[in-house]
Amino acid sequence: MDKLPLELKQRICSFLHASPRLLKPIRLVSKEFASAAAPYLIPRLFLFRHPDSCAEVKEITKHPIFSKHVTTLVVDLSVLKSQSNFQSWIDDHDHLQHAYPDWWDFKPEDVEYDEDGNPLLSNSQSRAKWMHSCREFDKEAKRVTKRLMKSQEKYWKAQQGLAAKLSGGEFRRRFFKTIHLAFRMCPNLSNIVIAPPQPCEPTLGKRYHIFEAIHPSKGSWIEPKSHDPSDFEMTDLMQAVHNTEIDLSSLTIIDFPFRCADYSKVGNLEFLGRLKHIRIGWNRLGNNPKTKFGADLEKVLRKTHSLETIWINMPPLIHRKEEYTANGLLDAMSLECLRDVMLSNLSVSEDSLVNFLLRHSETLEMLSLGITLTDGSYESAFRRISMQMKALVRVQFISLIQWVSDVPKMASSSWCTDAIDCVLRGEALSEPEYYYLSEAFEELELGEGCEGPRRYEDLPEDGLWEDFDGNVNFCF
Repeated sequence: MDKLPLELKQRICSFLHASPRLLKPIRLVSKEFASAAAPYLIPRLFLFRHPDSCAEVKEITKHPIFSKHVTTLVVDLSVLKSQSNFQSWIDDHDHLQHAYPDWWDFKPEDVEYDEDGNPLLSNSQSRAKWMHSCREFDKEAKRVTKRLMKSQEKYWKAQQGLAAKLSGGEFRRRFFKTIHLAFRMCPNLSNIVIAPPQPCEPTLGKRYHIFEAIHPSKGSWIEPKSHDPSDFEMTDLMQAVHNTEIDLSSLTIIDFPFRCADYSKVGNLEFLGRLKHIRIGWNRLGNNPKTKFGADLEKVLRKTHSLETIWINMPPLIHRKEEYTANGLLDAMSLECLRDVMLSNLSVSEDSLVNFLLRHSETLEMLSLGITLTDGSYESAFRRISMQMKALVRVQFISLIQWVSDVPKMASSSWCTDAIDCVLRGEALSEPEYYYLSEAFEELELGEGCEGPRRYEDLPEDGLWEDFDGNVNFCF
C-alpha cells in the first residue's frame, strides 16, 4: 500500500464512503493510506443521542490523522419517544399504517349519508348492515395488528429499552462531554449544525446505521410527530462548545429541534464574536410552542466582527398569527465583509431594508428576500438601491408581501423578475401586481424570481452542506 502513488490512494479511498470503520483494517497497515483517505471520509461528524454515536465520535476525534480533517459537527438533539403501548408506536410509523384496511372497502354501499358524512340509519335493516360492516372492519384491523405484532414487536421493545436508557442524567453528561471532546481534539472543527432528523442522504443513512436495532425501516422518524423536542436548552449546547476556547466559525440551526432559555448575557456571547456564518431556520417554531429561540440575535450580531453569511427563515406568514419585525435586526448589522443574505418571512420597513443593503453594497454578492414590508413600498425600495449594489451577482426575490388596505398580499413572480432587473441593471420598474396569499401560493413558481442557482460549488463551504442548505433556505 505504501508504494502506491498518492493520487491512486485518494481515488481508491473516495469510494470508501459508507463508514469510517471500513478503514480499520487499512490504517493498521498503512498510515499514509489512511491520511490520504481522511478528506474523503470524515470532514464532518454526526452525533445522535445514542451511546454508539458517542463512542464513534470519540474514536474519530482521538485518532491522530482523522481528527485533523473534521471541520463540521452535526448534532441531532431530538428525543427518542417512549411509547407505552404497541399501537401508539404503530401510529408513529406511516408506512406501517398502510397495512391496515381501508374503511371504504367495508362500508355498505346502499346507506345514505348527510352533508357531514354521517350515516342515515333510518331503519333496522340499514342499522344491521352498518353494524355488520363495522364488525368486519374491526376484525380485519385486529388481524393486521396481530400480524404486525409478530413482525415488529422487537423494534418497539428495543425502542422502549433505549428510550429509558437515554433519559437518564448519565447519558446526558456523556453526550455533552462528547461535544466538548470533539471541539477540543479536532483542530479544524469550527462549524456546528444543530438539526432534527433530515429526510435526505447521507443524514438519513447515518441515523439508520446508528438506530438500526429499533428502525423498522430506513424512513422511520423523519416527520416531527415521530420524536419529541429536545429537553436540552440551547445554553447547555453552547456551553459545551464555549468551554473549549475554540473560535466557532459557523452556527447553523435547522428547524429548531429544541427549546431555548435566554442566552443573551454579554458573557455568554463573547465566544460568538468571530462567527462568519449564521444560518437559522425557524420552520417548526410556529407549530410547536415548546421551541423558542432564547438568544437575542441583535446582541449576537453586535458581537460579531467577521460575519459573511446571515440566513434567517421564519415560518410563512400564512401559518402565523404574529409578524416577526426585523428592523432592529437589520439596524444592528454594519459589517465589513457581509456577502450572503437570506431573509425569509420577516417584516421590515422600507427604510431599514434600504439602509441595510446600502451599508453593505460594497461586499454583498448574494441576496435572497422573501419578506413583508410594513411601510413604504417595494418599487420605491428597489429603485433606491438600483445600480447601487456594486458586488451583487445573485438575486432572488420570492414571496414579497405587502399590506394593501390592511390585507397582506403577495407580489407576482413575474414582477419579482422585473425587480431583479431593476436592482441589477437599472431597468424601469412598474407597480407590482398583488395576489391574496392563498392565490399567490398557487401562482408562485419557485423557478422564477431567481437569478442563477443558489449554490454551485462542488465542495461544502464553511459548514454549509448541500443536504442541509435546502432545509434552511427553502428556495434552494
